[in-house]
Amino acid sequence: MSAALAAAVAAVTSVTVTVFSLLLGDRQQRRKEERVQRQDLNAKYLNPLRLHLVENHFRLSGTLERTDSVSGTAEAMLVIDDPAEVSEKDAAWFNGTGCALISSTYLTACLFAQLKKVREDFPYLRLSAADDTQLAALLLRVQRGFLIDHGVYYVTQPSIGESMWVRNDERLLTYREFCERLQDPSWRVWTDRLIKFHIDTAHRDKRERTQRLLMALAQLSEFLDGCVGGGHSIESRGQAESDDQA
Repeated sequence: MSAALAAAVAAVTSVTVTVFSLLLGDRQQRRKEERVQRQDLNAKYLNPLRLHLVENHFRLSGTLERTDSVSGTAEAMLVIDDPAEVSEKDAAWFNGTGCALISSTYLTACLFAQLKKVREDFPYLRLSAADDTQLAALLLRVQRGFLIDHGVYYVTQPSIGESMWVRNDERLLTYREFCERLQDPSWRVWTDRLIKFHIDTAHRDKRERTQRLLMALAQLSEFLDGCVGGGHSIESRGQAESDDQA
C-alpha cells in the first residue's frame, strides 16, 4: 500500500470514528435528557401523592405503636364515641383535644384526593406499560387497605377526595377549612366512616388491618420513589423524626 493510500485510509477511518463518536454521544445525551424530562414530568404528577403517602404512613405507624401500650389503645384518638359528635365541637376542640383524631382524618382525606388525581392524570404520566399496570395495581391495593374489615367503602374514598379540593384555587382544603366543614352535619356525614376508621385503628384488635394498610402504603411509596428518581421517602421521614428526637 502506497503512503498516499495509507494516509487516505487513515483519514477516512479517523473521520468515521469521529462522526460515530459524535452520533453516539448525541444519542446518549438525548436519552439522558429524555430520562430527566420523564422523571420531572412524573414528579409533577406523583410528588403530591408521595407526600401524603408518607404522612399517612407515619401517622398510622404512630397509632399502631401506641396500641402496644398497657391499655391496648392510642388514647389520644379516642375522644368521641360517635362521629356525629364532631359537628358539635368548637374551634378550640379541633385545635386541642380532638386534633390527633381529626388531623389523622384530614391527612387521609388529602391522600384520597391525591389518589383520585393520579388516576385522572394517568394519560399524562410517562411510564412503561409494565409500570403503568403496576401503578394501577398498587393504587388499588391502598384503596383496599382502607376498605378491609368494614373500613372506608371503595366508592366513597374518591368522593371524599373530590370534596377536599378547592378547584378555583387548585389546592386542597387547609386543616382549618376542613374542620369548619365538619361542623356542618350534612358535609360531615360523608366522612363518618373515615372518622370511625381512625377511631377503630386506635384499638389493638385492628392491628392486622393497620399492618396490611401500612404495607400497601409503603409499596406504593417505594414504587413512586423509583418513578421520580427520588430517595426513599418513608425511610427519610423516619430518619428525620429520629434526628429531631436525638
